[in-house]
Amino acid sequence: MRILLLSLLMCIFTSAHAGYSANFEGKVTDVLTYPYGTLILIRVEGQPKTHTSCTKFDYLAIATDVSPESRQLVMSRLLLAYASGEKVNIGYDKNGGCVDGRIRIHRVG
Repeated sequence: MRILLLSLLMCIFTSAHAGYSANFEGKVTDVLTYPYGTLILIRVEGQPKTHTSCTKFDYLAIATDVSPESRQLVMSRLLLAYASGEKVNIGYDKNGGCVDGRIRIHRVG
């Protein structure tokens, strides 16, 4: 019974942290925002040029369904990296997670 319970808990915690399956590192070269929406687009050196389901590879996207507080944190991190020329580590899902045809960003580190 303990093994079954432990296995169930491990599955729950593993799936709770799922969301992205790959990372890459590079310098942020563009950050685009629009006054008529909340979509944020960025371009990073070395960003993926292929994907299993996304079709546009000009920019990466921070989706509009991300909370305003989280968007501000990510945007601050991106702008600091952009201004300083620092490399960032981007987490994304290499098998899904597109936003308007672009690869969805799940983490900026």
